Amino acid sequence: MISHPVKIAFVTDRGYLRPTLVAMWSLLERLSRPGEVHFWGEGLSETEWEAVARVCAIRPDCRLVTRSLDTAELGNFHWESTYITAATMGRLFLPRHVAGRILYLDGDTIIRGDVAPLFDLDLGDALIGAVRDEPTAKQMVKRKRGRKLRPAAAERIEAIAAFTDPACYFNAGVLLLDSDRIRATPGLLDQLEDVNAASTFTMWDQDHLNVIFANRTHFLNPAWNASWARAGKQRDLSQALGAEADELAPLPDTVIQFHGPSKPWFAPRRDLWNRAARATLSYRQQLRRFLRAFPDLVLPKKG
Repeated sequence: MISHPVKIAFVTDRGYLRPTLVAMWSLLERLSRPGEVHFWGEGLSETEWEAVARVCAIRPDCRLVTRSLDTAELGNFHWESTYITAATMGRLFLPRHVAGRILYLDGDTIIRGDVAPLFDLDLGDALIGAVRDEPTAKQMVKRKRGRKLRPAAAERIEAIAAFTDPACYFNAGVLLLDSDRIRATPGLLDQLEDVNAASTFTMWDQDHLNVIFANRTHFLNPAWNASWARAGKQRDLSQALGAEADELAPLPDTVIQFHGPSKPWFAPRRDLWNRAARATLSYRQQLRRFLRAFPDLVLPKKG
């Protein structure tokens, strides 16, 4: 078994900076090995870069590597989403600038365990590791069982089917990238960094990544990208879609992603019988700990 150096990447803009700092803090608290943190930011002030360094300093054994993103590099496109930012395009450039294996994490995540085991994982012939997209997998299982999809869901599945198998469509909020193998594949870096091509898709660079890495992806256990702490449900969906044993192992939720417009740093939900609400409560408990350490880094409020 090959053990790769631990390298973590976050990419953000000013609007998502503070949630991303919470994600980085939660990861560093639980990381079992020294490593590198690559933090890329668009439009951050000197004070904001200092905040990045302060949070990373909780782990003196982790080296911080920062990079300011050029707006022109990300593309000058109009994007109407209130919860997906143009800065996410920055992850397309990670393999060019960071050698070896690197774990990319979205800023709307919280890390409950050690991510170091991912750097010991055998990816086989795959170039990346990723988790099947939970909303897409749910619709595919419904269709497989003969249930009629709502028009918007059916339209989205057909759109995905135009460029990849929807059963294999992955979420790009957590990506394990083998940069060396990506760079060694002729023409792949240029294709990956084609921001113009990525901007033509409904889900922008996530769809673009699914085009590029179709049949080149090792599906990770949903514990590494648990949608609102629903990894168990995701494993059931994956099993229905023909997943292999590694994807189905009953691992504890390690990385929780809060995808969609509702974010856990907004008003808390009270329906604690709902798993998503319990995930929100867990996030806010960790957020309180973060703010005790960094009281000036208050997260944004909705609206």
